[in-house]
Amino acid sequence: MSRLIKMHSNEMEDIEAIYPGDIFCTFGVPCNTGDTITDGSSKIRMNKMYVPPPVMSMSIRHKDKDRKNFAKAMEKFTREDPTFSCGETIIKGMGELHLEIYSERLKREFNVENELGEPQVN
Repeated sequence: MSRLIKMHSNEMEDIEAIYPGDIFCTFGVPCNTGDTITDGSSKIRMNKMYVPPPVMSMSIRHKDKDRKNFAKAMEKFTREDPTFSCGETIIKGMGELHLEIYSERLKREFNVENELGEPQVN
């Protein structure tokens, strides 16, 4: 792994090593939130965490013609957050603010202008 990070609220701290039970972040490793990572010598697999069903949905439309970045962003968001899901043009999450955050991330991280529809309670 090229970089290990310990999170403190909205700040990141680079760390040199991780130990059993540590919660950390890394970049460039194809994994999902909640995955168990080992050195390969043991076959430990932790139970999956309970993920409640989404309680809010909103339609989302990209404003520009960059469908590739839009699709890439939706795939990344669903991989990193088990409470976020995306259908064809409907995103689902734990509330309106949760979904608005993903709309802003889509703009900031992927340069995809988008527009949210009216929220719907599931």
